[in-house]
Amino acid sequence: MKKLIAFMLFTCACMSMQAQVNFVKNPDFEQYTFCPNSFDQIQAATNWNAVDSILSHYDCRPEYCHFCGTTLAASAPYNGAFYQYPHSGAGMVATVMYCDETPPPGPPDFYCRDYLQGRLVKVLEKGKTYCLNFWLNLGEGSGYAHNNIGAYFDDGIIDTVSICSEPITFVVPQVFSSTIFDDTANWVKIEGSFVANGTEKFITIGNFFSKLATSSKLNNYWSVHEHYSYYLIDDVSVIPMDLDAQAGADTWVGLGATRKIGRIKDSATIQGLDCKWYHKGVLIDSGGIITVHANAVKGAIDTYVVVQTICGLVKTDTVLVSTVGAGMSTFATTENTFSISPNPSNGKFVISDASLRGKQSEPLSIKVYDLLGRVVYEQSLMLNKAQTPLELNLAKGTYILELRTEDAVQRERIVLE
Repeated sequence: MKKLIAFMLFTCACMSMQAQVNFVKNPDFEQYTFCPNSFDQIQAATNWNAVDSILSHYDCRPEYCHFCGTTLAASAPYNGAFYQYPHSGAGMVATVMYCDETPPPGPPDFYCRDYLQGRLVKVLEKGKTYCLNFWLNLGEGSGYAHNNIGAYFDDGIIDTVSICSEPITFVVPQVFSSTIFDDTANWVKIEGSFVANGTEKFITIGNFFSKLATSSKLNNYWSVHEHYSYYLIDDVSVIPMDLDAQAGADTWVGLGATRKIGRIKDSATIQGLDCKWYHKGVLIDSGGIITVHANAVKGAIDTYVVVQTICGLVKTDTVLVSTVGAGMSTFATTENTFSISPNPSNGKFVISDASLRGKQSEPLSIKVYDLLGRVVYEQSLMLNKAQTPLELNLAKGTYILELRTEDAVQRERIVLE
């Protein structure tokens, strides 16, 4: 446990360990091995491919569309079949998920289905519940809109038993939607939870139902893809439902400066995490990590609240950001001067200062702030022994305890329960 003293401020009582947030590799399709230059080049997106990608015809593969695409078929936001910016970043996928199976263009099994397959960071834990979500948009050039779009998780065997472009109906997707998605203007989220069986290493996205079991509607028959549906996919995430909300360690910021708060240690895997940030009850930002500005008043303590939602499960956490004088970040961090215990407590605390053993007493100023920065308790006393009792008759809740001597200022988050 680390704490900041001598004109540096508090950190939280325990530092967070790095966690795996999103289990999907390259979830936003930003990483690529080469810029796409044609149709059916999903393999250009790192860690993504198509089912039947090795043995089958290239027409079974989704398109990888990116700002760096060198031809119309592989570009974004315009590629001839749609005009749409990615949900985030510069890359996304376009895929066929339905066919009316009437000629032309040919036999019923030709061009009917693409299946997008991605790798997970590691095998999912047996018995654990995960939340899947990804973003969907219907291309303007799509002939049809339909339902039953979802995802199937397995160990990869689906890639060895399916047939190119034919509907994969021998598996039941863990997550799918009964809603017909026909929005060509806005990205729509598909979301659902499932319990892992402990073998899942891959995610496959598509329509796993037969034509008869799929509800469809005509979107634009005289379109580029008049016999098919053509959907765009972006920002895929698989996140454990038991993931705790994390606003980050209590910290400080110098006057006129900024500070990042949130899941700093998890920055590499937070794509897709739904977090909303509030300050004084007002929504100010979203994302797993945000940047906040120093308060205009030196010594002010600002409380930021993160509201994390995973498949409808809402969790919250708070972080306290104190504004200090400009340049104070250059002061060195040393060992903590005081310790406060027990914490949490029923209001009775003990302030310990081992450095006073055998030394002269010194004056100590005590202030307690609520989370709005108001002083709710104030006292001055002389520290003349290693342990000094402190009794607070305050309502249950979280407060900031400030201990100040001639040499140091220490602020500590305390909890009364």
